[in-house]
Amino acid sequence: MYNGVEKKGYNYRLILWLAVLTVCIYLAGCAGPGEKVSAIPEEETTAQPTEEGGLESAVKTGSVVTILGGSQQLTSGDYNNGIGSFHPDGDRIVFQSDRDGHWQIYELDLALNSERKVIESDANDENPVWTPDGSLLLFVSDRDGGGEEWARDIYSYDPATGLVTRLTTSPADDWFPVPIGGSSFIFLSEREANRNLSIFYRQNSMYIGFADGSEPVKLAGMDLDISSPAEWDSDRFVIRSSDGRFEIWSSEDGSIEPLTPPYMKCGTASIDRNSNRIVFNAREQGDYQLYIMDLNTKTMQQLDSAGGDVRYPQFSSDGSGIIYTAGTDGYFQLYQLSLE
Repeated sequence: MYNGVEKKGYNYRLILWLAVLTVCIYLAGCAGPGEKVSAIPEEETTAQPTEEGGLESAVKTGSVVTILGGSQQLTSGDYNNGIGSFHPDGDRIVFQSDRDGHWQIYELDLALNSERKVIESDANDENPVWTPDGSLLLFVSDRDGGGEEWARDIYSYDPATGLVTRLTTSPADDWFPVPIGGSSFIFLSEREANRNLSIFYRQNSMYIGFADGSEPVKLAGMDLDISSPAEWDSDRFVIRSSDGRFEIWSSEDGSIEPLTPPYMKCGTASIDRNSNRIVFNAREQGDYQLYIMDLNTKTMQQLDSAGGDVRYPQFSSDGSGIIYTAGTDGYFQLYQLSLE
């Protein structure tokens, strides 16, 4: 998995999960796909959590806050588990695992603490994410790629019928779906990129796709080189720029507002639209850490998270918790962090 947006997979894809990001940082100042927002002052302040352990205090970069309850490790094993997505009911999480020798999608029942494979496939099925109403599971697969490793498309899985439907068709790579409504989603695509270039250098465009398989509509071209998109509202998106910062980009007028400071190299983000908070992973040096920010005030905190080299944080549907991927004993595993 590519830190920011997931950039290709399979066994040595596990290496890319880390290595591509590291190479990107070295070659282009990036850090795995991400996004930006209003510049944050660089001075450090001391966090003053509320008595309830909440996130109301105005703190800047460098503050560490221990959230009440701490982190709970959800998965284990001598294989990688990661890129989780809460079902809207909050009781289940889908994620990808390489326990079968290639990426497959599994579901974890939080109440029963049991796991099951969701889709049986000989292909690499990756990056699962539920639609807001829980009616469809979107995912990325190379099953129709003609044997070309980075020619993936986006699919849907209907849990009621077991039907898998191909939603995008392109000889290039379509990946990183983000639902933005009951019937549409944004995704990244390399269909306009120069495919003679190394995967490290190919630029992304951003498209809107549709659950009925209609032709996707381009939302942003390669000039922005967008990665790690997250929808804030119908017009504004948090995106990661090529220099590793998060920005707020308006699809209406094309304006861009810096969100994170230039010295932070960011990964991926998730937005809780009810509270206007964003959770993301970023690094100043060393491993990636977990941060949360109020999008209205642009104040942020570093969260005290278990595991090392934190990746792919995602809010629960009610914003009360976060799941993320982190290194544990040589593998990546899923963790849950309560914000209540």
